[in-house]
Amino acid sequence: MKNWLYILSLIVIASCDTDQVDENPEKPDTDQQNDNYFSEDEIIRSIEAQLRIPATEKYTYKIYEAHLTADDSIDRIVTVNLLDRAINEAMESGKTAKRAEMGYMGNYNYFFYIDGLTQQITSPIVVPSSPLAELKVDFLNITSDQYLDFTIDTKIMLSSFRKFYTIQNSIPMQTSETELYTDIGTADEKLYAVKYEPGSFSMGKNIVIYEGTTEQVDLSKPDAIYELDIKIEPTDKLVRRWYYSPQHQKYYLKNSEI
Repeated sequence: MKNWLYILSLIVIASCDTDQVDENPEKPDTDQQNDNYFSEDEIIRSIEAQLRIPATEKYTYKIYEAHLTADDSIDRIVTVNLLDRAINEAMESGKTAKRAEMGYMGNYNYFFYIDGLTQQITSPIVVPSSPLAELKVDFLNITSDQYLDFTIDTKIMLSSFRKFYTIQNSIPMQTSETELYTDIGTADEKLYAVKYEPGSFSMGKNIVIYEGTTEQVDLSKPDAIYELDIKIEPTDKLVRRWYYSPQHQKYYLKNSEI
């Protein structure tokens, strides 16, 4: 798992599916409801076309709204989960039991970004993980106080990871990644809590990782880990501190602190 600490990846690919949940029931301001507004029906058609989802394939999607750029428009993040595809491909491979044991890990979770100003939707961005857990999206001020960045939490078997994104030139750029927990519920369990502090070298906040604690996790039920919302509290033991570089639009570690 140590290799995960320093790998920052952004992988673009294509895919899509249909149960709908709108995470923000409030509609954009009326001045955004113009002829160019990318409607929900258009979103569905776009993700189904780009991810090549046939009418017979089930899928789920969620739409999040947030102010993610320096303009005054409301942007959207659309997550897509292809669990049905993962299960079907496992059955077709003849390795259903093995794939199920690994949580059907693969390219079955995606997200799209819709720019509020241009109403353009990106190509699908794959987030390799277990489709038994949908992507968890949160918004917060990290690289700027003027607009929001977003994080995406994923699960891979007994581990969970958080990816950090900011929007640059209408494209989501991954700026960092950290573990939230690894091998949870086992003797090798490691827990991490994420905190933020004023930036040391820029307006972007430092991302500070501490060792964490949580209540005992009950994994007696099959696939329980994918349903649990595990709350991790920080201890006072610092693990690492990430610093933001506006020039490179990435977070980095100090050599002296590695």
